[in-house]
Amino acid sequence: MVKKFIVFIIALLSAVQLSFAQKLPSQRPKLVVLILIDQLSTNQIITFRNQFSDNGFNRLIYGGTFYRNASYPAGSAYYGSNLTSLVTGTYPSTHGIVSDWWYDRVRNKEVHALYGDLILNNDEYEKHPSADRVLSSSFTDELKWTNNGRSKVSAIGRNEQHSIWCGGHTPDAIYKIDDNTGQFIAINHNDSTDSLPEWVNQFNKKDFLETYSTRGWGPLNDLSQYYQMRFFSEQREASTDFMYSLVLQEGAGAYIPVIHSPYGNKIIRDFAMAKIIHEEYGKDDEPDVLTINFSTRPVHGGAHGAFNAEIEDMILRLDLEIADLLKTIDKEVGLENTLIALTSVSTPHRPIEENTRHGIPTGVFSGQKASSLTNLFLMAKYGQGKWIMAYHDGHMYLNHELINERGVDLEKIKEEAASFISDMEGVAFAMPISEIKIATSNLASVRNMQYNYHPHRSGDIVVKISPGWTEEFGDGRKVNRNWNSTHLPLIFYGWKVNPKNVYQNVSMIHFAPTISSFLEIPFPNGCEGEPLHGITY
Repeated sequence: MVKKFIVFIIALLSAVQLSFAQKLPSQRPKLVVLILIDQLSTNQIITFRNQFSDNGFNRLIYGGTFYRNASYPAGSAYYGSNLTSLVTGTYPSTHGIVSDWWYDRVRNKEVHALYGDLILNNDEYEKHPSADRVLSSSFTDELKWTNNGRSKVSAIGRNEQHSIWCGGHTPDAIYKIDDNTGQFIAINHNDSTDSLPEWVNQFNKKDFLETYSTRGWGPLNDLSQYYQMRFFSEQREASTDFMYSLVLQEGAGAYIPVIHSPYGNKIIRDFAMAKIIHEEYGKDDEPDVLTINFSTRPVHGGAHGAFNAEIEDMILRLDLEIADLLKTIDKEVGLENTLIALTSVSTPHRPIEENTRHGIPTGVFSGQKASSLTNLFLMAKYGQGKWIMAYHDGHMYLNHELINERGVDLEKIKEEAASFISDMEGVAFAMPISEIKIATSNLASVRNMQYNYHPHRSGDIVVKISPGWTEEFGDGRKVNRNWNSTHLPLIFYGWKVNPKNVYQNVSMIHFAPTISSFLEIPFPNGCEGEPLHGITY
């Protein structure tokens, strides 16, 4: 009897020990999953957390390290500038993505950050997106170099504007949903739609978005309990107007209505889970990296900012998608072997009418119109000519060739143009870039301009618009320029991560060296950030 009891105890202890050993985290993460969410703020996570399930956002924020006030260097309003800073650990002054466009003085032409020299073919521009114009390495580049390409690196999302920057210079695959077909296509230059893996072809054949387009979109929960209906109900004509048809539209972009609804996030989740399973991410000793781009920015509903009902519903439904994603990762790889990092691409902004209603100074500034007025001013002073060559993202480029030809002092004309622009409505100040370079001010706005200065890509004059103002681009897009892009969430969860909340501001340039430290690889070659402390035990 005693022998049987001893044998039972030994067997029980062995089972417990084996079970415990199976849950021990790997020496370094086998899989890093970067979840990037467009239009999500810390405020939204905190406001909606009581409506989340236990296994999505709440699992991350209560079980992981939650930085409540992360920030990007805000010199540019272009997502690519910020995301490149995230994965390289450097400022635009080093990695070179100062804006979506810049003027190349050597070649006397404008260059797109993502597409480079756009090629005109039959009156249409051919776009070949890549990270070729990023001047420094990313943590994924260093991972690839360290193990001679054995790690898998991929990104999945709605479009290339977010995914390309996270894949580095040599990703294995970048996938997006095609607006015209509703199918996932490979968009990086190392792959083509003709050579898609068989599992991708089989996934596409299921035509999920075609099915979703017949379902419509209404609120997940009782609409009366949504934040907008409780506090801003006057913004909606009727409490029952939240029901949208997702029927495919005619012509180009047929699938946009369904892609930019909660079903877009659902199909991205499904595709990501299929990729993890079919391509065995996290299954060997070489770490893999997968970036998944979600969005809480619908094309449906009014522009009521962070707390309108459609955006809240997108977030509540995304919470369920994240819960399912975590469940699959735990089953396939083990969360103890996976480092989950979640952050935001950008935060939603208050519409101009909301600022006006609450007495907050606001308005719309057009850089293109400002350039035209400045050109007229300079013509009145120095004669006819195209004195302004281009304006992009707060950077104004002067015509150096014309300035030299007319014998005008370059520094003088910069100061005169900056002074003229500074008197325009909505402009906080404008400064010659030469003054920005040597400025010793501790003002965050000036430091951010310095972080965004690159000698070969920045303009001659930098324009800073007033807080609360919106900038309108030439194509009609409007963006709100924060003086500091702060109050973004940054969450680490899973592999060896301690649960805690951090309220102090932390710059996103510290993300890449932190991940590099966990992966035990070199920092990106231009890295200016440092590893964050206290995340792991």
